[in-house]
Amino acid sequence: MVRLYGIPGCGPCEIVKMFLERNGVPYEFVNAKADPEAAKKIAELVGSPTAGVVLEWQGRLEAIRGVSPQSLNAWLARYRESA
Repeated sequence: MVRLYGIPGCGPCEIVKMFLERNGVPYEFVNAKADPEAAKKIAELVGSPTAGVVLEWQGRLEAIRGVSPQSLNAWLARYRESA
């Protein structure tokens, strides 16, 4: 299970949600507005929730800045390799 840290309505977060769903990756959305620890992770790794996203899986945290097809496909390859 992947945890996606973000805020509701955030453009990059919504794109990543659609990407994960389209690729059959199970995920849980963690609302940083309601979870101070999630907000802290985002602040440490990308600065602002609208600057990128933070994904966590198998104990790994990864920030993706500039959400694009290339960055998401690269992440997906790393995710599948670790599965």
